Amino acid sequence: MTTAHPRGRALGRGIQSLISPGDQPAIRLADQAAPGVEERADAAAEAACDLGDVAVPSGWSAAAVEDAAEAIDVLTAALSALDPQAARLLAPIPAATAALRQHIERPDPAAEAAPLRRRRSLGHGAQTT
Repeated sequence: MTTAHPRGRALGRGIQSLISPGDQPAIRLADQAAPGVEERADAAAEAACDLGDVAVPSGWSAAAVEDAAEAIDVLTAALSALDPQAARLLAPIPAATAALRQHIERPDPAAEAAPLRRRRSLGHGAQTT
């Protein structure tokens, strides 16, 4: 997998293409991203690379897994809005992150009952209260 991000090899490690390029027409994207999109996408890619660099199997907490899975879900939803084919390609990801959440072992019953941090909803910058 190649990407415009300088650390793209780290992002693409272990990911194989689900379709060959000739199977579906490419998504026609704008020459310029909307204001702030490229910068935030680059920051998300950089943060993912940084997390991958420091994360070791024994170094994750339940809260860290929840946060990472939520980031994956938000990015999946944003990319799924590109077109119907993108949504079909990314459709399995929310079920995978939900299964991961169920798979993690909570350290104690209080951790299970602890409320998750509320984040804003996905959608054109709308803020939750």
